[in-house]
Parts: sequence; structure tokens; C-alpha cells
Amino acid sequence: MAIKKPTAKEIRRDADRLLRQQREVLAEAGTVLRAAGREAGRYAHDDLYPRFSEGTRRTARSARDRIVGEVIPSIASVVGSTMSVVDAARGKQSLLGRALGAAPARVLPVAAKAGAGKYIAIGLGLAVAVGVGYVIFQTFRADDELWIEEDLD
Repeated sequence: MAIKKPTAKEIRRDADRLLRQQREVLAEAGTVLRAAGREAGRYAHDDLYPRFSEGTRRTARSARDRIVGEVIPSIASVVGSTMSVVDAARGKQSLLGRALGAAPARVLPVAAKAGAGKYIAIGLGLAVAVGVGYVIFQTFRADDELWIEEDLD
């Protein structure tokens, strides 16, 4: 049985038919993708955004309540205590103490004298500053001697 060899006209006709079918398939795929994109947008708008929005609001509300209820009062307490200590050290009476009619606290004057600890702390601070400066210098200096030139002989 002999196999018939297709002619150029038949090959061209089959190629045109195949090209037409591929264009139809691609057009249908484009339609499906557009519909899927619209459906995904609708899903995100109707389902995901409200959930995300509510979760974000709940977290922000919780953080705000915690800051207002715990952090700000503790900061105010620390600042108030610090101011009371500073006022007591200066020999002044705090506003609250004056309002309550309390007697000012007696504080003995502290004589300022330079001890060895002061000089040790200054020395350590200078050593740390010099060390940090050296590290920064080593980080940013040009390392020309580290590059090895290739001999292209």
C-alpha cells in the first residue's frame, strides 16, 4: 500500500485550518482568563478585604488600648518619680508635696570630688571611641594592596 504524499496546497490548507483553530482556542482562553480575573477581584473585594480590614482594626485597637492602659501610666509614673527625686536632691518641694502640705525633705549637700572611678570611666570611654574609629577606618579604607593583578604575558 502506497502512502500518498500531500501536496503543497493541502499542507497550506491544513496549516490555515490549524492556525484558525489555535486562534479560536487562544480567544477562548483570553475570555476565561478575563472572567477569572473579574471573579478573583470580586472575591478579594467581598471576602478577603473585610476580613483583613477587621483583623487590622482589631489589632490596632488592642495595641492602642494596651499603650493607653499600661505604657503611658508607667511612663508617667517613672517621670514623676524621677522628678520627685530630682526635686528632693535640689532641696525643693514637689508640687504634690506642696499641695498636700508636706514638709520639704532635708537633703545633705554632696561634696563633688574627683575620684579614680571618674578617670577610669573617661579612659574606657576614650578607648571605646578609638576602637570604633579604627573599625570604621578599616571598613572604609581603600584596599588597593589586596588586589592581585593578572599577568597577561
